[in-house]
Amino acid sequence: MRLEHAVAVARRYLGDTGADEAAALLKELEPYDGDFGAVVRALRPVPPDDPETGLMINRPFRVPHLQRKRPQDLLSLYVPPDYRPDQARGLVIFLHGGGQRTRRDAGAGILQAPRIADILIESGFIVCAPAAPYHRTSFNGWNLPEADDCLMDTIEELEHGYNIDPDRVFLAGTSMGGIGVNHLAHRMADRFASVLASASSWDIAYWPCLHGTRVWITQGVNDATLFRRRHGTDIEFARLMRLRLEQAGVECHYREHSGGHSIAFGRVFLREWLQWARTQRRDPFHPRVVALTPRGLTPWLDWRRHAVPVVSYQTHADFHDLPEAPHSRWVSIEGIGRETLMYDRAVTTPCRDDEEDDWNAFEVRLARKHINAGLVEAFLRDDGVIEVGPRNVTAFTLWLHPEMVDLRRVRVLVNGVERYRGEVRPSLATLVESYKRRRDWGLLYPAKVTIESDGSWETGNQIGGG
Repeated sequence: MRLEHAVAVARRYLGDTGADEAAALLKELEPYDGDFGAVVRALRPVPPDDPETGLMINRPFRVPHLQRKRPQDLLSLYVPPDYRPDQARGLVIFLHGGGQRTRRDAGAGILQAPRIADILIESGFIVCAPAAPYHRTSFNGWNLPEADDCLMDTIEELEHGYNIDPDRVFLAGTSMGGIGVNHLAHRMADRFASVLASASSWDIAYWPCLHGTRVWITQGVNDATLFRRRHGTDIEFARLMRLRLEQAGVECHYREHSGGHSIAFGRVFLREWLQWARTQRRDPFHPRVVALTPRGLTPWLDWRRHAVPVVSYQTHADFHDLPEAPHSRWVSIEGIGRETLMYDRAVTTPCRDDEEDDWNAFEVRLARKHINAGLVEAFLRDDGVIEVGPRNVTAFTLWLHPEMVDLRRVRVLVNGVERYRGEVRPSLATLVESYKRRRDWGLLYPAKVTIESDGSWETGNQIGGG
């Protein structure tokens, strides 16, 4: 197969295809033995030589297929004047706050905010502030299931206009946006080199799945103010989050300030994070991956009732129903069984608006919730052996790259038992398939190994002795 034909077939596969057509296109790509790198270079967006720079407020999507998909959505954007198309630049995506009042132009306020816009503009990064998805009953637009797609579309739009370094994409947010960072860090940690959550909170979490992504937290001690501002983003949420991240072994930088809810009170820490981020890169081959499905926070509806379950985004579902998320870096979960896994849950004490004793006694405590879920924890050892610990999964796939392991001698241990030893042949079909999982040009893996359960992964029945 010639290069031009391989590119055409791969481009069709990456387009809007049905399952049968996609499978046929992958089969056609399988025997290609040419230069994979040349195919990738032909597929990747080519930014223009004369891009627009400076501040762009409420800019519509311009890539044709994204414009058709998001005709009313707007981005606010700042591109430093020294940007050069021949030099890849880091990207900061900043999630706005706002609760249920979200509008299509909500991102504009971030790059026009009097006390933080200067820090973002002087950072040296391309900075983008999209608008959150909207739902009439949700106060947390960045936690809606559509938020994943919103961010991936935003990154793809910018890749067509600018030379974005896929290993230097950073996520930040404040208030509703900070809560959204906590949610999207669970869902898409593998897409970000680091995340920063300001004035945030959370309801349900599985912190180990953030391994490989550096987490920053900045929060005001006086976020909740007696009789004036409720406890929806109380400092205790951040303190408990920090504790659980550290206990999980996830790299965490915590910055507490004496101010209130606005990120402007912690602007010195925003600046610190941005300066630190200049030298940070994502590792697509991070040696520890914790893949979990489902995962993420829930789209709380009313902070006045945050201590009790309420009707969910899906009105027929349990309040803590979470969307599936089978992919994480070089691991994919292919199916889950009937068992449950234990997640963290943040539970608050009741607090009446006009009772000072309630305010003084307010607590956020750690509870748990058992959810039907699957987990794969994978370790890449220094000697190239991959150790995997699955729980309640029917099968999993390891996506491999020659910079990770010697593809001629791949060895996989599952719960200490060797399940694979031998060569894994690179394939263009596998490479483009790996892209389509995350739509990320930095998460490309040309080889894969899928391992199915042999029955030894199931948990015995401790009550019946089975």
